[in-house]
Order: sequence, then C-alpha cells, then structure tokens
Amino acid sequence: MKRTLRSLALLAAIVAVLWALRPRPEVRHLPTPVPATAPDAGGTLVVDLVDGASDADLAQVAKEAGTSLHWLDPRTRDEALAVGEVPDLHAAVLALAADPLVEVAEPEIEQVALGYPNDPMYEKQWHLRAMGAPVGWAETPRGKGVIVAVIDTGVTQVEDLKGTRVLKGASFVPGVKTAADDNGHGTHVAGTIAETTNNGIGVAGVAPEATILPVKVLSGWGSGMSPWIAAGVDYAVDEGADVINLSLGGSYSMVIHNAIRKARAKGVIVVAAAGNSGRKGVSYPGGLKETIGVSATGPGGAIAPYSSWGKGVDIAAPGGDKRKPGGGVWQDTIDKDAGHAYKEFQGTSMATPHVAGAAAILLCTGMCDADCVQRTLLSSADGEGWDDHLGYGRLDLGKAIHGVEESGGGIRFFLGGLLALIIAQLAGSGVRFRALATLAGGWAAGGLFFLEAVPFWPDATWAHLVASPLLAWPALLLGPSWSAFPLWCSALLPIAAGFFLGAFRPLRPLALGVAAGLGAGLFHAAATGNLQPWFLPGVLGTAWLAGNATVSLIVGLALAGTEKLDVEKS
Repeated sequence: MKRTLRSLALLAAIVAVLWALRPRPEVRHLPTPVPATAPDAGGTLVVDLVDGASDADLAQVAKEAGTSLHWLDPRTRDEALAVGEVPDLHAAVLALAADPLVEVAEPEIEQVALGYPNDPMYEKQWHLRAMGAPVGWAETPRGKGVIVAVIDTGVTQVEDLKGTRVLKGASFVPGVKTAADDNGHGTHVAGTIAETTNNGIGVAGVAPEATILPVKVLSGWGSGMSPWIAAGVDYAVDEGADVINLSLGGSYSMVIHNAIRKARAKGVIVVAAAGNSGRKGVSYPGGLKETIGVSATGPGGAIAPYSSWGKGVDIAAPGGDKRKPGGGVWQDTIDKDAGHAYKEFQGTSMATPHVAGAAAILLCTGMCDADCVQRTLLSSADGEGWDDHLGYGRLDLGKAIHGVEESGGGIRFFLGGLLALIIAQLAGSGVRFRALATLAGGWAAGGLFFLEAVPFWPDATWAHLVASPLLAWPALLLGPSWSAFPLWCSALLPIAAGFFLGAFRPLRPLALGVAAGLGAGLFHAAATGNLQPWFLPGVLGTAWLAGNATVSLIVGLALAGTEKLDVEKS
C-alpha cells in the first residue's frame, strides 16, 4: 500500500511540473475598431442574424432596416447571412444595433488579394528550405488527413497539383458557379500549401498530403466583398476544414470577424496575411486576435519592403523579394496563354500559406490540437520575444516538429515507461516482465517518435503508427480531429487491453504497459492542454482526461495485482 501511495504521489508531482511548464505565449493584437459610416451614404448592407434565424426573422429585421433583405447563399443559410441595398447605410446600421436578432450589421467592405504576380520563370524554392519544409516531409505524414481551405480567387488543378487531393469547393462570387481560379492567385497559394511533391515535375509544397478545399470569394480581378468572404469562412467550417488560409485583406469587417470567431470556436486554425502597405498597420483579418497574422520576409530573412508590420503580426514567413534574382515564391499556377506556368509571386499572400501548410503538418501528427498548434508555431519561431516586424519570429517548421516530438513524445515516453515500471515493480515480477511492461508503456504513451528521424524510415501508414503514441492513431487513420473523440481519449482502450490481453500471462506486460502508457498520455494531455475532447470544453475536458488517466492506472494496478498472485502461486 505504501508503495502505491508513493507512486501516486510521484505521478502527481510530475503532472504538477508539466502543468507549470506548459507553453503560454502572450499574443499581442490591435484593438478591434468600429467601422464608421458617413450619413446619407447608400450602398449594400450586410446583416449577420443569429444562427438559425427564420424567414420571418429576416422579414422583421428588413422592415426595421427599411429595406428588403435576402439570404446571401443557401449553402450558408444556417449562419443567417443576408444582404440588401439601402439608401442610408449609417441609419440602417444604427437601427439594427440593438436588435437581439442581429449579431452584426455593417456596410459591405471590399478586400483584395495580397500578392504581386509576375512573368513565368522557375528556380529552386529557397522559401521552403528557409522555413524547414524538408523536415516536415521526412518526419511526419506530410499533412495527411488535414483539410486546408484556400479562401481566395479559387483553385484550378494545374499540372503540378494533379497528384494533390483537391475538393470540389464552392464559389461565393455572384454569377460565378464554380471554384475554378480565374486569376492565378488562389492556385499559387494552394500550391505553396500542398503542391504535389516528389512526382518528378514542377515544384514542391509544404504539406503535399493535405487536402485542399477551394473557396472562391475573390473575383478574377482579385477583389471580393465582405459578405462573400464571411460566407466562405462559414462554408469552409461546415465542410470540415481544419485550417483556413486567408491571403487577402483590407479594412476591418465585423461580419468577417464574426465568421472567424465562430471558426475558432469550432477548433479551426485561421491564418491571415498582414498586408502589403510597407508601413506600420496590419490589415484585417490578419490583425484579429483569432487569426495568426503573418508578415513577409525575403531570401535573407529580413522583413520584405512591401510587408505591413505592427501589432497584430504573430509570425513571419517567406513571402519573397523580387528585387533579388529568383527571390520570389515559386509555384505552378494558371496562365491565360499556356494554361499553366511556374511563376514567382511576392507578398504577404505568399507568406501566409507557408504558415497554413506548417499548421497542417503539426495537426497531422495527432499530437497537437488547434490551440497547441498555434502555441507551438509561435513558441518555436526564430525570434527573441515579440517585435512589431516579425511577431514572435520567423517560421521554423523543423523546430516546431522537434519541439512537439521531443517535449511531447519524449516526456510522454519517459512518463509512460516510468509508470509501467513502477506498477510492474509493485507486482514483484521478474526482470523480463518489468522490461517488457516498461517498453510497452513508453511506446503507448509517446510512441517510438525517434524512428521518424532515422534515414530511410518507411513513409507508410504502418511506419507512422509505430512511431506515434496510441492517442495519435485516430489522427493518422481518420483525420486530426478524431484524436479528440472522447471514447478514444478515455480508459476504454486500457480496460479492453486488460480484459483481452491481461487474461494471458505472456501478454500481461503488454496490457500493463498500454494501461500505464495511456494513463501517462492522458495525464500529459490534461496538464498541457494539447488535447480538447469533443463536446467537453475547458475544465470539463481536463477533468475527463485526468479522470480517465486515473482509471487507466487503476487498471494497470489491477493487472499488477493479478501478476503478483500468479507469481506467488508459482
């Protein structure tokens, strides 16, 4: 009994240390301004009603605004976004300010693509090496199972995107029926995120196994209106996007902000461009607290001359500088004459998808949820604290991956092995039993994470499973969000292992290791906040993880007791 109490005290001390050391970077942002509208100015009114609003509610709000309103698009009907023309925007916005049926009312706001396309040419992609993309290709499933929504001018599956999974998507530009690109900007952005890689042609992408969801909200001229963009965000969330890339910007829009708030509340990572003014002052939505705001750097690592900067920048990534030969960001995109061409663009639009691709890489490991990914990207960035040009520093994907693997995988491996050893020791078992239980506990908790760094380690699903902790398996097999399925991140698996494997003495060390390792992994997740179970926000999720971790250790102790009885009988 005394040994059991000492073991639990040691576990509590380890969990307390992990909790105290959890990453908590401070994020600085611009205060949210309120858009001003000049009296007597007419134009398009955008109204975001409460979710689930009825046609009768819309008619009531329209009457109050003194105009006729119509739902923007049936695909985002559940988000209740409506538009209509009014003779006095200022008066209409004031009239709806206190209406409980209205979340946001504002004038329609134009936003534009933030990039600078140029003539076709092709050289090596310095920008992928600069942000550490090769580490992602070598040591992770390369974005597999992660859906990245490119909310832009659309995406066309050009030559070097043929091997990338691109969904059908949708257009929210009036009169345009498909999400095909008619500008080139969106396809270029999609290429940086997930260009087909190692196919013998063209160029590479950051997360080539990720899935692209094209959402067209910008016209062929590269501009779009705020309700189109907000609808595109809502649609992307409804379609299961894990990451949203917004390589666009302009002045503040409450309706876009509202859509992004909802996306973040549902665990979607939103990455947005800082702007191309070359001056202090970050454009929106890049300056929102809910987005990861991205400034641009050139080949030398310094901030690019066109990049906006200031509060609201969270991280910097390669955006290109074409003043230097070959200094732009290279991708395959559409060309009106040749059909497609490899072009170098520059802009914070080009920097943003590097960060979105990096987020997909971290998500696909199954070791990090959306909040963990944001913390990891910022805490691993190459910088010294926060500054108004580079945010927390330059994107460093290699360091981010190693940070997740070494601090997460290494700590979990050690903790799982230690707990399995302690429990096995309580059983008074032999050296062989303790060794097998310790190894199984370390593997179940942290995975054999170090194998991914071994040269020529296979790039196959089974190999990634072997190298990953059990808690990450659903992310690798079904998609990143499945690791947060409550029944998986629970004591169900240790109980099943104890029941089916524990009955057979040769397999009991494995069952004990699984119970101890899962317990360690769940305690680590509860302490660090790296896993948020579905339907269980905040303290409820933490309590779920900690409670199931405790049950897992009780299962391990029960298996140890069974082993002790068998040892005494023999």
